[in-house]
Amino acid sequence: MIRRTVAAAAAALTAVATVCLPVAPAVAAPNSDEVYAALGVNQVAADYVVMVDVSRSMRDGGRYEQVRRSLRSFLAALAPDDRVALVTFADSARVVYDGPVGRAPDQLVAKLPRTADGRYTDIGAAIETSLRLLARKGMPPIATVVLLTDGRHDPPVGSAYPFEQGYAWNELVRSGRSLKKTSLTAYAVPLTGSTGAPLLARVYPGAKLLAPTSIDRLGSQLEQPKASARAAKARSVLGADVTHGVQVVWPAGAARLGAGRTRLEVRLRSTTTKIPLVVDNLVVRSDRPDVRLSVPSGPVELPAGGTAIVAVTVDWDAGPRRVAPLARVTADGALTLDGEVDSAWAKVLNDELGVSFAPRLDGGSTRGTLSAQRGSIWWWSLGAVLLTALAIAGWWGRGRRRQPALTGTLRFHDASGGERDLVLSGRRTAITADSTGLPGYGEVTARRPSVGASEVRLMIGYSRDGSAAAREVGTCGPEETVELGGVDFTWRTATAAATAAARSGLIGPSR
Repeated sequence: MIRRTVAAAAAALTAVATVCLPVAPAVAAPNSDEVYAALGVNQVAADYVVMVDVSRSMRDGGRYEQVRRSLRSFLAALAPDDRVALVTFADSARVVYDGPVGRAPDQLVAKLPRTADGRYTDIGAAIETSLRLLARKGMPPIATVVLLTDGRHDPPVGSAYPFEQGYAWNELVRSGRSLKKTSLTAYAVPLTGSTGAPLLARVYPGAKLLAPTSIDRLGSQLEQPKASARAAKARSVLGADVTHGVQVVWPAGAARLGAGRTRLEVRLRSTTTKIPLVVDNLVVRSDRPDVRLSVPSGPVELPAGGTAIVAVTVDWDAGPRRVAPLARVTADGALTLDGEVDSAWAKVLNDELGVSFAPRLDGGSTRGTLSAQRGSIWWWSLGAVLLTALAIAGWWGRGRRRQPALTGTLRFHDASGGERDLVLSGRRTAITADSTGLPGYGEVTARRPSVGASEVRLMIGYSRDGSAAAREVGTCGPEETVELGGVDFTWRTATAAATAAARSGLIGPSR
């Protein structure tokens, strides 16, 4: 488990991170068989060379029969695609089988002699044969060598290895060191107390000499090379995966944030291809004092190569409003995401496979900029609206004061000599044929020369044919007469109009 800080964007902010993916309940860590199955180690071929002593001494105590039974169990546990070479040695070394393990271990065991009847024990010849088999081109890069013997090196006359040392043995050592394998392990299994099994370590550096054991425990002894080969397969599948971890990817919005609350979707991406990861104890920090931070607890599970979204809520208090309408506050800083990266496979990887598993939490460090409008632009805008409204109201009121309500009557005297009166009311009265009997159309309004003036004059516009082009306009004071379109208009004040109305009645409605 490893913790590593990942700095990323957004200065001066309050972040609250929430994992968008549901948090799965805790489950038991998988065992090695489950990890191996997930890695598909059975699809990775390994090369096994098993050297079996078939000298006469192997008959004692039923050793040879027990070796055959133990090898049957050993071969049955190997993957079908693994390769195995069975080498018997006594007076000489002989390859009795070389090919895939397959799914019928009995057929492979049947390749061994039915009885052990050799007179000698040429361990040197057996080791030479194993080297030749491993050195062939196209063989799997993971190899395991097993030597089973109950006697010391006792070669026949004419053997290339008459002694336990010399030029021939030095050549074997040189050949062993020149083998190009990703993983090469060797196991010497002595079947009695004193044997030549240690000779294997001279040729294969790092070969393990298993403790002498009773023949009935040979099956458990053979578990070690099998387990070692499986672990080597797993390591080859993992490759550099054990050095990978989690990448933090900040969204583009983290580079520039505003005042108030902003939601950012931060992506956690697994860079492994095989190992599932878990990110726990997430913490978000800022380097500014005006930031409040919180993050929910709970693990975020990431399948190999998978992603998860962490929702980060950013709250920034940009300070009080300013008098200047366009005042802007800006700041910058860093957002830091911390967390612990682990895996449910960690125990198997560290303890059983012997790899150094230290996943990291990496992130693209990005500094962010905060920018907020703190001027009172809305208040200024509201003030401008109010001032405009007041100006409009003043202008409208001014217009109303300069155009007072109409009073009195307007008397008409046309060329025919007839006279008629029109009652003036409101702020505009129409002159129509219906209301006055005059042809054409006209309008009457009142006007003061200035806002505070007490004098009021009538503005009369009249057209005998009703057209705007022929309309004549004139002004008329109280008790004055103006001639327009061949008609004399006399404004009679309210008192005079009331007296006239009492005598002759009104001649039409006003508008």
